[in-house]
Parts: sequence; C-alpha cells; structure tokens
Amino acid sequence: MKRNMRAVLCACLMLGVLAGCSGGTEAVSEAGGTEAVSETAGTAAETPSEEAAGRAETDHEAEGTHTVIDHGGNEVEVPDEITRVVIDQIPILSTYMAYFGGEAPYIVGYCGSFKQTISETVLKNIAPELMESSDTVYAQSDLNIEEIMKLDPDVILYNSGNAQHAEILKASGIPCVGFATVGDEDTEADPLSRYGEWLSLLEDVFGEENKMDAFLEAGDAIVADVESRIAGIPEEDRPSALILWKYNDGVPQVSGDGTFGTYWLRHLGVEDPAAEASGFSQVSMEQIYSWDPEILFVDGPGLISIRSGDVLNNTVEGADFSSIKAVKDKRVYGTTLGMWNWFTPNPDAPLVLAWLACRTYPEEFADYPLEDTIRDYYKQWYGYDVTDEELAEMLSY
Repeated sequence: MKRNMRAVLCACLMLGVLAGCSGGTEAVSEAGGTEAVSETAGTAAETPSEEAAGRAETDHEAEGTHTVIDHGGNEVEVPDEITRVVIDQIPILSTYMAYFGGEAPYIVGYCGSFKQTISETVLKNIAPELMESSDTVYAQSDLNIEEIMKLDPDVILYNSGNAQHAEILKASGIPCVGFATVGDEDTEADPLSRYGEWLSLLEDVFGEENKMDAFLEAGDAIVADVESRIAGIPEEDRPSALILWKYNDGVPQVSGDGTFGTYWLRHLGVEDPAAEASGFSQVSMEQIYSWDPEILFVDGPGLISIRSGDVLNNTVEGADFSSIKAVKDKRVYGTTLGMWNWFTPNPDAPLVLAWLACRTYPEEFADYPLEDTIRDYYKQWYGYDVTDEELAEMLSY
C-alpha cells in the first residue's frame, strides 16, 4: 500500500505539480564539508496536493513507526523497518558507514556530487555499494524531487539548515529527518562533536539506542590522550597555524571564526590568526603575508585542488606563498582523504586530531603510534585492513 501511495505522488510530480528548484539560504557548498552560504533561490516549487500527501502519511501510520526528534526540533514519525534511504545534501555517508560497521546498506540515492569525493577516499573500498547508488540532485543546490520520489525511500535524511529543501521534501509525505550542519543556529561547528551527534540521531532513526557507545568511547579515548599531551606543552612552544580551506581563481579562502577549522585549531591549542575573520572568508595574499603562520594546513580534495607540494614548490597559479614562515620552514601539511574530507565532520575525527597534533608538535608526539592507531581503528570499527598504499596517501604531506 505504501508503495502505491508514493507512486501516486510520483505521478503527480512527473505531471509537473512539482518543478525543480534551487537550494535554500544555508546549504552544503562543497563535496567534502558543510558551511553556511548564500544561494540564488530559484522559482518556488509548488507542493504535492494535501490530499495526496495525507494519504501517504496515513499509510505510514498504518505500519509500525516511532518518533524521532531531529536536529531542527521536528518530531518525525519514521518506520520501524527502514530499507530505503535517501540522503540530501549532508556529507554523512562516511558516518552512516561507520554506523553500520563498515557497510552502507539501504541507501538508494544521495547528493550526486558526493560521488566524486567518494571516488577519492578509502570509503569507496570499504563500502563500494555507495558507488552504485543513484544521484538525487544534479548539483548540491538543485533538488531533484522527482528522482527522489522515483526511488521510493522510507526516509529522507537532509540538511536541517536548508529551509527550502525541508519544505519541498516534507511535502512529499515521506518522513524527513534533519541533521545539523555548520549553518544551524546554537550549534558549534566542532567536528569532534558533530559526527557523534549524527551517530546519535541515526540511532534514533533506526531505533537502536546506545548502539554506537563503544565506538564513540574509543574515539574519546584517542582524543583525551592527544589533548592530555598537548596540555603539557608550554604556551611559548605552541606555533601559529592557518588552514587554507579553498583556493579559487587566485583567491585564498580560510577557516575563520565559527568554522570547523577554528575548532580543530582550538583543540590543538595553537594561535589561530584567521580567528579574527568570520566564517569561511576570502582573503588576500597580503593578509596571509601579514598573518605569516608558522604552520599552513592545506585542505584535501573535494575542497581544494592544490597540494602541500604545490605550495612548498611555489607552483600555485596566481599566488606566491614563498615568503611566509610556514613555507620557509617547510611546515606545510596537506591531507588527501581518509574516510571523508578530514577537516569536516567524519567518523575518523579522533584520528584527524592525532594527525594534526603529530604535524604540529613533532617532538612532543615523536613516540605517538599514529599509523598503528589508524590501522587498529579501521580494523576494529570498519572491519577493514588499510593497505600501505592507502595509509601513505592518507598521510601524504
């Protein structure tokens, strides 16, 4: 019955009741991470008829359901048995995989531009089924509701900060659960806490309370060990550090206050000159010269195409980084991708902090078993043996 009701809605959509539309004012703006951005809104789409949506909702209620309170504060009735999931706009595919211990079942569609990011990660090897899922949007800001309806999902997981997407998705009659991103009010952009919040909400969606406790406790132990080592480092021995978040058409973009980068550097206990900027800020090279960071972290694929070697060799088109201290001292570090872009929320987050600390404080962390920690973590929690080649790529700098 449920499938038939959704078929009715899908038919309505294909007749033009719902037109494609652009994303809202807060959206995911890159394949590897999340941020608050401004987008040009397209023509507002009409919603399915109240009668059709009501029939779908009534049919859901006839099955076993439970109530979930999502990150937007919405009470959502979701089926007790979920076998078809669509993910719109939030980069939680790696977190979803971690939830299922190295697999990514039930996903029938997700934000299409994420597929390129996955192709550059270890995730494609751990959960190859993700590469077989259908795209659900043409780009991150263009919601393809007709295609989502064709996929007939039991639940849609979406960015709770995108009000326009939320309105269209909810009108489909399919249960929609909102996940917080950087753009949500009253939530810190801390990647170490965000992935845990995502896992907790997935527990609610799938009705498996406390399922991820052991996984989160293991991550907390890694974080506590790293932070205890950092705590013993005198303030005068702590360098300044800057994260080059993006670089487009000769214009650098840095992680300012309120972004994931700010919180990574805060956990590291370093001086963060970009904290005086707000959000993901475009800056001039002159500003970077003025900050003159002792360490420069270069973000990975999905956000930026340049690598640390490009900066060190001064081959970045349109920019000359050679005069900053980080380059002179050869303290420019970049990462490709582990499970996802390492500077955004992902289940590797405790490992990311360890990697950052080893690069920032090489003497104090000289005895830290980073490679063994990564291998053990992947084996225990993802059921995957990291190859030497994968590890080398993950830690390239």
